[in-house]
This record gives sequence, structure tokens and C-alpha cells, in this order.
Amino acid sequence: MWILVRVLKGSKYFEAETKVDNQVLVCDSSELVISARATNDATYRFEARKGNETFIVAEFTGAKASGSLTTEFLALAAKIGAISMVAAPAR
Repeated sequence: MWILVRVLKGSKYFEAETKVDNQVLVCDSSELVISARATNDATYRFEARKGNETFIVAEFTGAKASGSLTTEFLALAAKIGAISMVAAPAR
């Protein structure tokens, strides 16, 4: 199962200088984590990390390189068959 989470300050995946939200897709059955990184030009990419290995999953140029990438994370999760939507309980 994959879980989309916001990374807290102090985590090894937290990036203080990032232009995008600190979010990652975490796999609960392996050490694989997919995170977003913004580059200096107007691009961002999703990187998969397992241990010390890093792989580029997708790269987007000319796209928004700041703010929330939740929509893009959910689209990526759907592409890899990792999405299951659950309605939040009513308050």
C-alpha cells in the first residue's frame, strides 16, 4: 500500500529550501519512497529513493515549480496502481 504524507521538519526527507510542499509517497511493504523536487528552472520531478539509490520517475518542464503537488502525486499514484480513495468521516 502507498501512503501520501506530509514530511515534518527533522525527517531525513524534509527539505527546508524546497519550492514545493514537503510530501512523499511511502510504500508500507518496502523501503521505497517517492518525493518531489523543484529545480532552479521552472521544472520539478518525482524521484524514487530506496536506501542510497535514487531514480527519476517523472520530470515536468514548464510546469508549476512551487506550491502543492498533491494533484500530481495522486495522478502518479493512480498510474502505478497505488491509489485507494477513502472518504473522511463526517465531523
